[in-house]
Amino acid sequence: MNYSYQYLLVSNKGNGIFHVQLNRANKLNALTLEMWDDIGDVFAKLDTDENCRAVVISGNGRCFTSGIDIPSFMSAVAVGEDLDVARRSRQMLRLIEKMQFPTNIIEKCCKPVIAAIHSYCVGIALDIITACDVRYCTKDSDFAVKEVAVGLAADVGSLNRLPKIVGNHSWVREVCLSARHFDAKEAFEQGLVSRVFDNYEAVMTAAKETAKAIATSSPVAVQGTKIVLNYARDHSVDESLRYVALWNMSQLQTDDIAESAVAVMTKGPKPNYSKL
Repeated sequence: MNYSYQYLLVSNKGNGIFHVQLNRANKLNALTLEMWDDIGDVFAKLDTDENCRAVVISGNGRCFTSGIDIPSFMSAVAVGEDLDVARRSRQMLRLIEKMQFPTNIIEKCCKPVIAAIHSYCVGIALDIITACDVRYCTKDSDFAVKEVAVGLAADVGSLNRLPKIVGNHSWVREVCLSARHFDAKEAFEQGLVSRVFDNYEAVMTAAKETAKAIATSSPVAVQGTKIVLNYARDHSVDESLRYVALWNMSQLQTDDIAESAVAVMTKGPKPNYSKL
């Protein structure tokens, strides 16, 4: 597959691990509309790339991302200004749904995605990381759901996913309604991130180690686990039990189970599972 982009670096680290890096360092990785489309494209490809089993996403340079490149997005919003309200609104709806695609595909990508965050993680960055499966950060990370400060309600994921990640709804509403910044300690205490590290090198090392642990397990088991967890988050226990039963009526017939059992019993290395 072609993973060549102007402002994204995509590299195959081997052993099933891919690294997606936001790469507009001279602009603090501020996301243009083109970059946003490219993020959707790369995760759509990784979802079906049989060489990929786990993904790490990070930012190059001084930070993860400082948010959107406002002029780039304003040019998209300005399209159709000569239309009446009904037609302009339909165009706006199509634009918003297009904007929602990259975060939706990160979440739906069957390969687990680990966010390695450092320094600024602001605005649209929260939309990205709340769509990821695992979130690590450095102790100097600086977070904010910033959309209220620029005159809009966030509409590509953070308001929808953050309450499901963090159980403290009072805190969620506080940071979303005030647009105030919060640090790594607070992000960890509220459950937005699961681990905090001293620096970028340390967070990247940990993210890659987790990706390696994921990539060496059965892809049938790993991808099924992500899919079932996503379903369970949005459905009742009874509904999600029925879903996993229907899922596993085929998936339990994989050869990976027997191969894994032999490795456990003999204390040998994990098998080299077939690609999925």
